[in-house]
Amino acid sequence: MPRVLACSPLLLLLTVACGELAEPTLTEGGDDTRTGADGTDSTGSTGSTGPGPTGEPPDPSTSSTDPVTTGAPVTSEPDPVTTTTTSDGTTTDSTSTTGDATTDASTTSTTSTTGVDPVAPELPVPTADCPDIVDGDVSFHPAGLDSPRDVRIWVDLDAAEQADGPVVFYWHGTGGSPQEALTGVGDLGIQEVLDLGGIVIAPTHDPMAGVFPWWLVLSETDDDLLLADEVLACAKEQIGVDASRIYTLGFSAGGLHTAQMSIRRSSYVAAAAPYSGGLIFGAMPPFQNPDNKFAAMIFHGGPGDVVVVGFEQASKDYATYLDGNDDFNFLCNHGGGHSIPDAQDSVMQFFFDHPYGVGASPYARSLPGDFPAYCAL
Repeated sequence: MPRVLACSPLLLLLTVACGELAEPTLTEGGDDTRTGADGTDSTGSTGSTGPGPTGEPPDPSTSSTDPVTTGAPVTSEPDPVTTTTTSDGTTTDSTSTTGDATTDASTTSTTSTTGVDPVAPELPVPTADCPDIVDGDVSFHPAGLDSPRDVRIWVDLDAAEQADGPVVFYWHGTGGSPQEALTGVGDLGIQEVLDLGGIVIAPTHDPMAGVFPWWLVLSETDDDLLLADEVLACAKEQIGVDASRIYTLGFSAGGLHTAQMSIRRSSYVAAAAPYSGGLIFGAMPPFQNPDNKFAAMIFHGGPGDVVVVGFEQASKDYATYLDGNDDFNFLCNHGGGHSIPDAQDSVMQFFFDHPYGVGASPYARSLPGDFPAYCAL
């Protein structure tokens, strides 16, 4: 498939729609009934982001009008406890730990709750000389890319020396920038990752991708995933990472890419949280490792979440596709249209409660009590 789709009638249609759409057409219905994985729906979803429902620039990093606050995150269940019998006949209990880092109180064990040995994540290796990992903009040029790409990195090198922490990828929406992570992950969420010795990675899009910032929204080009692989590989090499806690989230076009990454990089992604994302055009991306049952917390804004794409339907189609691979997921209809909801605390808790290879989700029977009421199994 050519890298620039300017000659495609579909792209021409989308370009006109994104440039001149005055008022989005709302989708029908407001329930969270899932539909088939073929992506068909009554909304006529045909593309990705354009001007928002309020006439503002595409993909604003804003919260809904009446956001739901979630408070401080809590741990849903304790780590599994192993009972050991000593030589004198007494027993001792020990709680398992995860990865190479010291276990934090907000995290859970990678020991499978199903009793089956967990699968191990497969991390990429660098394909080129790694730049220095620092807090700020860093340029990477992995093999397979025509030119270097800039990535905004948040990292506390002192904390990273003490522990191998989690990795969070953030993918911005059309018209956005890596700074959107300050809203999508949140200031407190970023600081929590850094305090654990972790790293937040927000790539800058490739202008050659076309109308939408990420290649996989409309094509099979995997440049953005090659970039993600390289940054992760270099971070592992230089500062160390907790291989069991690698997560991805994003908004709008970035949410569409988040869904694609979760599936196409299921060899290392532990959990995903798209805001107004999902799968479009009946997309059926291949699972890189179908045996890794990663988890997904899927947000959409209800019938009004339409900017060319009907994101309510795209979110349901993503959920249905994951159901087909027995990947735990649930929908969160915040009802705020095309926006990032005020749910960052819950997203970070969800991530930390779902390390790679955990097996059955600790949320399988019920969600934590302080999660937004609009989230439902």
